[in-house]
Amino acid sequence: MNKLTKGLTSLAVSLTVLAGGFLSPFTAPAQAAEMAVKVQVNDDLIHFPDAQPFLDGNHTTQVPLRFVTEKLGYTVNWQKDGNQIKVTLNNDNHTITLVSGQKEASVDDATVILDGASQYQNGRVYVPLRFLSTAAGIPVQWDASSNLAILSKDGAHHAPDYQVFESTAYSADPSENGGYGAIDYMGNPLAIGTVAVDPSVIPLGTKLYIEGYSFSGLPKGGMYVYATDTGGSIKGNRMDIFIPGSRKSLQSFGFQKIKVYQIPN
Repeated sequence: MNKLTKGLTSLAVSLTVLAGGFLSPFTAPAQAAEMAVKVQVNDDLIHFPDAQPFLDGNHTTQVPLRFVTEKLGYTVNWQKDGNQIKVTLNNDNHTITLVSGQKEASVDDATVILDGASQYQNGRVYVPLRFLSTAAGIPVQWDASSNLAILSKDGAHHAPDYQVFESTAYSADPSENGGYGAIDYMGNPLAIGTVAVDPSVIPLGTKLYIEGYSFSGLPKGGMYVYATDTGGSIKGNRMDIFIPGSRKSLQSFGFQKIKVYQIPN
């Protein structure tokens, strides 16, 4: 990737930060995290920062409760009692109460049987996604090609919200960085989770989830990344993915088609 003007552009970004009072949140490498199952509400992919949805032994989609229900407009209250968590969800239409480890829940004072028991793992309560959609009266559709569940909060049809990009890979080799240090356009150290984009297509600073690549130097399945770099040849639906290693070791990456999801702020 050609970055002959990286030093000047980094200076320009720094001046913009000082003038506009903007503090970049991208001071640390993005955390790589594979989502075996993804959840979209209307046109927005849900960001699960520390606990990912999964398919349990009965092939039931289990999702971290808080992130999904807050996106659906519920307030979440919970109480810990020993090893169990009692969770109460409220919005203008429904009140839902459930206890981790149990297959029964209360929806507006009526008892409902879940597809599978809610679970408490690593500080998060998981519940079957189908139960949430049914209890909230929100239809859900499944896109098998992307392992993506789409909740239609507004009742309209929504397609999987990703774009197909052509991707390449780049290293910290000075020859790929205009002779400058291993930093991105925004002045952050290059790390797993750094990608270069065309800012007219994806604004700088956007958080993304990418999948579909095949390379041993990247997390299997997919990962969260930040669009914090640019390149002279990165135009349109094109993305350059930073991967630690030598320039020669990345040549086998070649050109690959990937799916790119934007994560809303």
